[in-house]
Amino acid sequence: MMAGVDLVMVHYRGSFFPDLLGGQVQVTISPIRGRAIKEASVYAAIRQGKAKTGMAEELARRIKDGAIPIISDVEGFMAYYLVYAPDDTVTAISIFNNYAAAEESNRRVLAWIEQSLRPLLAEPATAMAGPVIVHTLA
Repeated sequence: MMAGVDLVMVHYRGSFFPDLLGGQVQVTISPIRGRAIKEASVYAAIRQGKAKTGMAEELARRIKDGAIPIISDVEGFMAYYLVYAPDDTVTAISIFNNYAAAEESNRRVLAWIEQSLRPLLAEPATAMAGPVIVHTLA
C-alpha cells in the first residue's frame, strides 16, 4: 500500500462485468498476453469517422435510428456510446460479451455506414475490435 491504493485480487469464473456495473468492484485489470485475451469478459467494437462541418446533429440522428438497431441486434451486445469531439470526429463504442460479436457488429454496421452516412462524412469511417483490458465505473 505504498501509493495509498489497496488492491485485492479476485478470480472470477465468469464475467466480472455485473459486479463492476453494480459498484462492487471499482477497477479491473486483465492481462493481454496469450490466452488471457481469449478469456476476456468484455470486448469493444470501435468505429470512428469525421463528420463534415455542421453535420454532427444529422449524423447522430441517423446513427440513433439506423446503426443502433443493427448493432444491438448482434447477440452478445451489452452497451453503446457515441462520442463527439469538437473537431467533428465522431467515435462509436459498442460493448459485447465476446470477440466474434464485436467483429460481427463492425462488419454489419460498416456496410450501413457506407450506404447511409457517407454523404455526411469527410472521409471513410474506420473500425477495430478487441478485448477491454482495463475499465472502471464510479
